[in-house]
Amino acid sequence: MNNNINVPVNPTYHEVVNDFAKEWEKNKSERYKEYRRKWSENPKNFIVEDAPLHLDIEPTNACNLKCPMCPRTVIVNDDIRSKNFTVGIMEFYTFKKIIDEAVQIGVYSIKLNWLGEPLVHPQIVDMVRYAKQKGIIDVMFNTNAALLNEELSKQLIEAGIDKIFFSFDSPFKEKYEQIRVGAKFEDTFNNIKKLIQIRNEMGRTSPLTRVSMVLMENNKDEYDEFIKLFKDIVDVVAYVEYREPIASVKDKIDYEKKFACSQLWQRMFISWNGDVVPCCVDSEKEIFINNVNKVSIKNIWNSSKYNNLRENHKNGEWYKENRCKKCDIPNKIKDGTI
Repeated sequence: MNNNINVPVNPTYHEVVNDFAKEWEKNKSERYKEYRRKWSENPKNFIVEDAPLHLDIEPTNACNLKCPMCPRTVIVNDDIRSKNFTVGIMEFYTFKKIIDEAVQIGVYSIKLNWLGEPLVHPQIVDMVRYAKQKGIIDVMFNTNAALLNEELSKQLIEAGIDKIFFSFDSPFKEKYEQIRVGAKFEDTFNNIKKLIQIRNEMGRTSPLTRVSMVLMENNKDEYDEFIKLFKDIVDVVAYVEYREPIASVKDKIDYEKKFACSQLWQRMFISWNGDVVPCCVDSEKEIFINNVNKVSIKNIWNSSKYNNLRENHKNGEWYKENRCKKCDIPNKIKDGTI
């Protein structure tokens, strides 16, 4: 372990957790707790497991909304970038192939989204059910909840979804609808409340629910009101710090700053067509590693390209990768902390 390298884990994420959520975590299996321990410790100790701890699998990169801070919106609205952006959905046989291998090599958890809205995929319930039946211990996704309804909520709960993360962005109707372009405040709010009501009426403890907002210049003073609105409804209220949707290389790069990205030791991202990238913000696939339809997950994870990237970060030379020079996180580090 190199104590001189700063490896922030989930640095842009902040939350308020209720007693239900604390109890939920405490009552999880030993395997789940092992997964969460490795999530925190492996990046800090530069431990590379034989397989990723977690897979972000994108059922689709299609979305029903056009949120201005979303990289997808920027890409679609850009004449040049949009030419390289093909909208599609993951075939179910591809998803099954990914899950079958993931279980075999010891992947603990999956999140069913990346750039798109998972509820757009017509087989999202089947995906959740298949992953749970095969033994994935933590199945989750982020959703804008605009497409959620009573029947879908019930089906997802019955399929075994472990966590649902709602993106909402403002406690005020006018501001919310300016940010979540295409959604209606009351409808989405009621969709969230209804899912939790159905969960409770079914006598289930899962899914754990979280609502979060992206903290931006135009809503950064609203978080206290956001907490008041949701603290007695969902289990966790959170905010994520704003990051540039499509970043460029920073004007000034501090090459002395010792930083390593935790994701390189935790997770990989699989797009709807099977392409793999190592980074949550690499929307344009600048660090394309390989494709799961051609190479196994395990071989991709242990590939020379992945390992070279890890080695650069481990040595504090994160800036050797052009995409990493665009990242907001190294710039947030001051005096060894975020």
